[in-house]
Amino acid sequence: MPTTLTDPLHNYGVTISEFGTAEVLTLQPHLPLPDIGEQQILLETHYAAINPVDYKTRSGLGWGAEKFKSRFPAVLGFDAAGVVAKAGAKSGFQVGERVAVLTFDGGAYSRYFAVNADLAARVPDGVSLQQAAALPTVGVTALQLVKQAAAHTGQKILISAPAGGVGHLAVQLLQQQSLEVIAICSPSKQAYLKTLGIDHFLDYTALEHYPALEADIFLDLVGGEAGVKALSAVKQGGRVICVPTIHVPLLQQAGASRHLQVEKIMVEPNAADLSRMLALLAAQKLQIEIADTYPLAQIKEAHLALEQGRTLGKIILDMEPQA
Repeated sequence: MPTTLTDPLHNYGVTISEFGTAEVLTLQPHLPLPDIGEQQILLETHYAAINPVDYKTRSGLGWGAEKFKSRFPAVLGFDAAGVVAKAGAKSGFQVGERVAVLTFDGGAYSRYFAVNADLAARVPDGVSLQQAAALPTVGVTALQLVKQAAAHTGQKILISAPAGGVGHLAVQLLQQQSLEVIAICSPSKQAYLKTLGIDHFLDYTALEHYPALEADIFLDLVGGEAGVKALSAVKQGGRVICVPTIHVPLLQQAGASRHLQVEKIMVEPNAADLSRMLALLAAQKLQIEIADTYPLAQIKEAHLALEQGRTLGKIILDMEPQA
């Protein structure tokens, strides 16, 4: 049954007008209602997700800051789930359909935003909109990361931040292959990771130097000095895929003497990959961990919680009107 849409359409959300701390996030009770083209949809956002790229962009760092610095006041937020409020004539969607989206143009921190239809994936039965909102950024990133790794049977894969948003999904995808997966994590995360089938761990809190594990591929979801330190566990000439692309030059320099192949990954939003991950979720071949859900009014607290870096799974914003 189609979800009942808010009538009349009243838009609201959160904007930033400068880069800085979480204090720059400003609640806006009234925002313009976007127009849509014939190949777009207007999404009524029920839930949005917060990702590290959100607070980095808010802080003025990375590609997101470059994109949004000329758009102030800007609405951040890259993934969301809700229902189609309006559908362009050539969008292929109908009003009331449940969809999830990943778009690097932002807008998910608002009740209504326009998105290209080729980025929208229908949410299958059995998947809640809350789960669907948690999936796009981390799910598409995890899938494309595992695709890029193209690991062969029997290879040894090292992964950092395995219990985070991207990490816990990448681990599940890797476990569907015949690979030896070694997780770099604190002891507090090991019990959870064991439920995902991981039984080889490196405790970064207790290691001054990483052992020479001869890993074939290192999926580095952290970067920085933590990533550099872990390179000694990778075999001579092995591959490193660094998700925080800003740290790729640092790792390339650090791994040059051992001929490590350090690669970046450029995630491409698309409905096909998102639909594939939603289908795995619906078939219970994948689980998405939601750490906490905050009302939109507590977006500052939500950003601060994620910035602490101790979150297990995803932080979600509830975009429904609050009484």
